[in-house]
Amino acid sequence: MIDFQERELPLAVQAKLLGLNRSSLYYKPVGPSEEEVRLKHRIDQIYTEHPFFVWREITAMLRTEQWPVNGKAV
Repeated sequence: MIDFQERELPLAVQAKLLGLNRSSLYYKPVGPSEEEVRLKHRIDQIYTEHPFFVWREITAMLRTEQWPVNGKAV
């Protein structure tokens, strides 16, 4: 575990001992946006109603509902 308050061992040394890049020590994951959660929920609703739909049909249906999506989002 990295101790940010440790004065004897610099962060670079602590990271090297653990086999980590120093830049990864400061990474804070970001959760999905509210819009992304709503989109995923809508995709789930469409798939539940039409389990035979493939990504192209789901994308087309979302576009008719004015969702700005492409096939990668589905």
